[in-house]
Amino acid sequence: MGIKLTGIHLGYMGLDKELMAFPNPELILNAGKQQGAKEWYRCPSLGFIIDHPDGKILWNTGLSTDWDQEWLDGWKWLIDLTGITPETCIENRLKQLNLGPDDFKYVVQGHLHTDHAGGLRFFEKAGAEILVHEEEWKHVQQVEHADNFFVRKDWSFLTGDRQPTLLYKDQELMKDVHLVHLPGHTPGTTGVLLKLDRTGWVLLTDDAMYVHETYGPPATGTPITWNVSTWGESIEKIRKIATEHDAFLFPNHDETGIKVSHDHDQVTTEFKKIEFQPFSPGYVYE
Repeated sequence: MGIKLTGIHLGYMGLDKELMAFPNPELILNAGKQQGAKEWYRCPSLGFIIDHPDGKILWNTGLSTDWDQEWLDGWKWLIDLTGITPETCIENRLKQLNLGPDDFKYVVQGHLHTDHAGGLRFFEKAGAEILVHEEEWKHVQQVEHADNFFVRKDWSFLTGDRQPTLLYKDQELMKDVHLVHLPGHTPGTTGVLLKLDRTGWVLLTDDAMYVHETYGPPATGTPITWNVSTWGESIEKIRKIATEHDAFLFPNHDETGIKVSHDHDQVTTEFKKIEFQPFSPGYVYE
């Protein structure tokens, strides 16, 4: 039995697309295009279930059902969350797959921004081991309530005997499942590289890559970046991994991925649709 990967769609946020990729290569004005318009982006919140012979992994938990009370007014001014409902959030999505919090061995948070970690408290009383990169955990200790898209309530239960397991640099979590440190968006941003029998290598990039346009070349950044130069280094790391493994890249806020292939010195990229539950019922990457 090999590894299986299921994408779970956790609802759409609405926002200016240039928050995802700035300057957006499709929107930027230039000598040949001197007039243009903004694009309002239906930005997906995404999670993934990794079925491994040694246990299930959940990667990212999406938004909290209490976002309206917990998000700062400035965040709600910038991002329309009316498409995020209890029906789209992690508890209900897992129920649709006949799963609950106790079905997982690990919950891996790619980073702790509240649009990724808002559902983490659903696992407060579960036996799942919660994994966070050490640099991320160190960084959020300074957050008292809500700041820079971090909401302390998301992880405040991780104290005493319920501390998270900290990740260090890159490491193999299970056979053919590798956690890859991709800092820049936040200090501890972490992706997952896994090998599937039929699909081949897949890299879940977390917010090191928001959308497929991020990949470039040239790589396209975002205003929401902790350290721009460190982010650039992580993009180059993604390129190296993708080329070495002929990987299928899954950006974290996009329904379009990038399949990278190389033959000797020739590297090609192809945009490919990514399938998610519940919009593609029963679809599993194997």
